[in-house]
Amino acid sequence: MTDIQFIAHDDFITLGELSLIAECSLGTFIVNGQETNQKKLFCQTDGTGEASVSIVGPDVGGDGELTLFLRESGRKIAVQPYHFKATAYYALNFKVISDYAMAESGLGNKVKAILTGTGSGVNLSGRKLDLSVTGLASFEKDSKVQTTSMTTDTTGNVSFELYDTNKNGETVTLTGFLEDSKTAHATEPIHFQRNLDCDTTPPVDGKYIRTVLTYSINNQQYLFRQNECDHLVTVHKLVSGGMMTDQTSTGQKWTNFYDLIFPFLLGEDQYIFGLAANFVNKSNSKYKSYWIVAKIDEKGHKIIVDRGYWDSAYDVGFAYAIGDSQFIYLHSKDQDENGKCPYVIRNILPNGQMGKIIEESSWDNFYEATFFFSMEGQAYFYGQSRVNFAFFAYELNNDGKVGPQTKSGSWADYYDSQFPYVIDGVYYYSGQRFDDKLWFVSDIYAGGLPQRRIIHSAEWKNIYQYQVPFSVDDGQYYFRQDQTKNHWRITKLLPGPNMGNDTDSNDNH
Repeated sequence: MTDIQFIAHDDFITLGELSLIAECSLGTFIVNGQETNQKKLFCQTDGTGEASVSIVGPDVGGDGELTLFLRESGRKIAVQPYHFKATAYYALNFKVISDYAMAESGLGNKVKAILTGTGSGVNLSGRKLDLSVTGLASFEKDSKVQTTSMTTDTTGNVSFELYDTNKNGETVTLTGFLEDSKTAHATEPIHFQRNLDCDTTPPVDGKYIRTVLTYSINNQQYLFRQNECDHLVTVHKLVSGGMMTDQTSTGQKWTNFYDLIFPFLLGEDQYIFGLAANFVNKSNSKYKSYWIVAKIDEKGHKIIVDRGYWDSAYDVGFAYAIGDSQFIYLHSKDQDENGKCPYVIRNILPNGQMGKIIEESSWDNFYEATFFFSMEGQAYFYGQSRVNFAFFAYELNNDGKVGPQTKSGSWADYYDSQFPYVIDGVYYYSGQRFDDKLWFVSDIYAGGLPQRRIIHSAEWKNIYQYQVPFSVDDGQYYFRQDQTKNHWRITKLLPGPNMGNDTDSNDNH
């Protein structure tokens, strides 16, 4: 704080009780010991022509000027410079939480501004940051706002998102300043990738690659799909009778396409694990894959709770729970130095963070068709390889590791898509052979023993690369979709080696 005393006079005659207006360029006035947060003050000289004002300045210090005006005429009559010594020194930095959002996708890049400081007068809470951004980026989704001010929280941080309408993508510059500070500023490049669109640029080979899964929130089943060609996420409700109804998603396009994605629960919250092999900006990275663990809602919006990069790429996997513990199993087709195909098991922490590796080993072959199942209080998993059509089934121990083998051998054929399900306490697994479109259903006996396939000579007209079972109101169904643009079916599963009728299809939508 600084006090400035002045005397009003005309030549050698003091001017008592003169009404004045005082303005300060730096800081604000103090009246009766209280900060006014005002830069203008009405004052009056006493009988001797004297008056004084008190000004409190910013903790970063700086130079200012006090200007006096006659209240009656507004004429400027005096200017007095003043200086505040800094009691705190600040630094501003940006941390890019998520980058390379797709332009015109409705999703933004997430950024955190971090204010730090040293000195006896440091105050990080409630500080005003002046922000600006270049290009076609904006601080608001539906309107172009390129300059704004934000206030820090009690720790000196403030988080925000940036959006962009340049459909070709661009790199913009984010700039920030701490109000009243000449030194606390930061700049950061922010990247937006080109907007992808399957309708304007369909896949060259006509194959619509996607990931498909189902999940449940508040006992409501949802079908999730993501397209590789534009990263678009769609979510629909699955309801009684095996029907697909309302689309709940809002047209969001995620930054990455996740080649491998599967759901799991932590408490009552629904999560997903996603692995991207061709992640954005991979050409500038030394890593082979990018992964996320995220909460997901009924609209397909995700909140990433953990993320990272791995030196390995994984092609198949699943999540499984044993007791109160959650695990993920991942398996790669890339052979290691011994000519084997590695797998890894990790635990997921209760807060959704990625845990440590609890088992790391390899199989002789790549077991592409794989799934988890649990029966009679015991967890198992199954896999089949294209090499010699070999298969196996193993128990999973209480610590999440691979346990004793329950069965192995070779089937007569390889089935590209396979999944398990339960009806009336009886366990089954089913799948399709892509080379001739035949499908099978068979039992899984007690002890985790998959039985010989019962082959149905009737074939489907299509190859369904995506087959996902789900249950609604005690009915067991499964969704299947091929790699054309929008051909899909929902079929009821019946007890025994039988398929029921289709309950819904793209023809109805």
